[in-house]
Amino acid sequence: MLKVVVAASILTLSTIAVPRADAGGPTMRFGLTGALDDQGAPGKWELGPAVGLGLRGGPFVGEVEWAYLSFFDPDTTGSGVHRLGVSLRADILRQYGTHCLFHGGCTMAQSLWVEAGAGERIGQWQLDAIHVAPANTTSPEAHVSVGIEVNNQIYPMRNGFQLGVRFAIAPRGSDPMAACRGDCTAMPPSANANNGGYDGSVLLEWMFLVGN
Repeated sequence: MLKVVVAASILTLSTIAVPRADAGGPTMRFGLTGALDDQGAPGKWELGPAVGLGLRGGPFVGEVEWAYLSFFDPDTTGSGVHRLGVSLRADILRQYGTHCLFHGGCTMAQSLWVEAGAGERIGQWQLDAIHVAPANTTSPEAHVSVGIEVNNQIYPMRNGFQLGVRFAIAPRGSDPMAACRGDCTAMPPSANANNGGYDGSVLLEWMFLVGN
């Protein structure tokens, strides 16, 4: 399913007619992502590298992304907690012009962007000796993001950095030992038996941007 979404996004973007100044092409982002709050990883330091490869068509970018969420907190099962997904990002406000601070650090353009996407979280956090979260080793995730982009170059390459906030939601699952978030022995069996629902998270992203 993920491969189908990626292929459809690239095909759609490749057919968009755009001005030459923003004609589009391959683009890449790399940087750090970290959780300000994540209900699915209580007490964990969720921070790690992130990489995105995409294709730009004017103000739109279709992207495949990967993040190593447990890079600085290895208290996990298996090979850690990762995120793999696809997203569609769009500039909703873009301003051109040179702005300099103290005659240095000049920028060529600034953008306000929004993003929506879906993906898969792979891996589980080890909460204590017997509890893990999320309930399953893989779980789907949906997100929306908003952020700013500052470019120090816009032609022939669009290079700069982005700062964004991601709001994500993922199903919690139905494993009672993964969802009690504490001493399960103190909870009645009926409370542990039905513990579905969703976990929300808020993540901060700092990314460098290179490419078109």
